[in-house]
Amino acid sequence: MHPEMPVVVGLFFLLGLIAAAYSSADSALTALTTSLCVDFLDIEKREKSKQLKIRKRAHIFFSVILFLVILLFKIINDESVISALFKVAGYTYGPLLGMYAFGLFTTWKIKDHLIIPVVIAAPILSYILQVNAPNWWGFEFGFELLIVNGLLCFLGMMMIRTKSVS
Repeated sequence: MHPEMPVVVGLFFLLGLIAAAYSSADSALTALTTSLCVDFLDIEKREKSKQLKIRKRAHIFFSVILFLVILLFKIINDESVISALFKVAGYTYGPLLGMYAFGLFTTWKIKDHLIIPVVIAAPILSYILQVNAPNWWGFEFGFELLIVNGLLCFLGMMMIRTKSVS
């Protein structure tokens, strides 16, 4: 901390950071619980008395999962959390970026049953590239891995497109 900056400024910054993190975690927890209950468990078709019980159990389940993920980050992470999150985002958001770009820039249809192998293969290929790029080309991938991952997904979707155009 800078010597002329009052301690109270640092405390307010820390409180703001904690509030932002808590807000994000709370929103993620609510979204995961709702998605599980509505999309997968079809909670609306059950009795009202069972709905509350299911929602509470799902919320506790995802709270435990979130806690375990935080512990896992603590155990295996040897770099800053922001850097680790960007690295994870490079693998998880790459396929989303590729699918979004494919839908935005093309009118092609795809063979739907083949999309899951494509979105699994893209991050695996990205990882292989990241690990081997220094030996192959003398280049280390950083955050641009997200773009490479998205491009691999886009190319994979081009490979599974159908002949018909919408």
